[in-house]
Amino acid sequence: MMQTGGNLFDEWRSMQRRLVKHIREPRSSDLADSSMAIPASVYTDPDRFEAERRKIFGELPLLAGFSSDLPEPGDRLFFDAAGPPIVIIRGRDGVVRAFLNLCPHRGARLVVDCERSSRLTCPFHAWSFDLEGRLANTPHPLAFEGLAKDSLHLIALPAEEWQGMIFVKSTPGEDLDIEAFLGEIAPLFAALDLGALQCVRKDRFEVESNWKIALDTFCETYHVPALHQKSLSRNLIPYVTIFDHYERHHRYSGPGVDFAELVDQPESEWSTGGYQAVHFLFPNTTIAYTHALDGKTPVVSIFQLFPGETVGQCVTIGSTYRRRDAPDASDAQISEMHDIVLDVVINEDYPVARDTFTCLAHAPRDFEIVLGRAEALLLHYHRDIADAIEMKLP
Repeated sequence: MMQTGGNLFDEWRSMQRRLVKHIREPRSSDLADSSMAIPASVYTDPDRFEAERRKIFGELPLLAGFSSDLPEPGDRLFFDAAGPPIVIIRGRDGVVRAFLNLCPHRGARLVVDCERSSRLTCPFHAWSFDLEGRLANTPHPLAFEGLAKDSLHLIALPAEEWQGMIFVKSTPGEDLDIEAFLGEIAPLFAALDLGALQCVRKDRFEVESNWKIALDTFCETYHVPALHQKSLSRNLIPYVTIFDHYERHHRYSGPGVDFAELVDQPESEWSTGGYQAVHFLFPNTTIAYTHALDGKTPVVSIFQLFPGETVGQCVTIGSTYRRRDAPDASDAQISEMHDIVLDVVINEDYPVARDTFTCLAHAPRDFEIVLGRAEALLLHYHRDIADAIEMKLP
């Protein structure tokens, strides 16, 4: 595991050794100690679903954006997918703060656009608030004479900016400790330089499936040779994956077809190639640091999965970013990468996710699915979700 002070070159060289070893063995992969069966109700039980919405998406830190999304005081960012309408703002002091996006006057949506400004003004009655959430102005003040205006501030939510990543909790409470939340994976995220990312494309779409079924498709490579035979599979050596587990967070990586050249070469002749891996940030985010979509254009591709209104609905936000180490990649090239991966998700992964939910919703009460040793990340995160909601896997 990457240590503080490490760098991505050394990390990638270590990962290359592991991948080449698997290709030489003959072809093998990192595997979990054992397989596990879980009941269909893990995906279909409304009570479990509500517990997930309340305890995971209401009480845990969620990645909401990056420092580059809020470069200047007065910049703001919407974050509504977790349920409550939230606005995240950079204050005059440079600090990132989050508030419920509602006006304390009559409950209207306070911020309706992301244009930079020094105040937040409600479109309903033009009450305005400063960037720290304090009431700044009420038109026709005589109408509110005697009102305790100091109590009419925006409802603050816990938020923290850490190493270029912006996290928020969707319910009021204690301050966040993101470094503690990330734990062992924190040095790796720090090394990825995510605060310098520049968003080129972002899409929001819905799928008629449970959020965990949809998320499963992002967290294992066992399905790639079959389901993505004509897309992702063309650039990857099948059935070879390395997994690293960092408590609730994880990382996996598979070799591109260019790894075939390394097998018969001494390590001194290996091309550095550039670090690439998919990182799973608990509970709902995958961050793919990659150039494998076309074999040459470095991007960061991020997918976040959120529960929908019912157990059989979910929301996906898919974003593609320019990296600091790829300044020559044009918006058009990065946009093309976004379209490639979105096509894979929408037209290959999500039809299976929809059909799987329908099948599991009608399966016999005692039906179980099997997670195999090659689906190591799924084995971990389903246990972690069960622990987080304090409901054991049946």
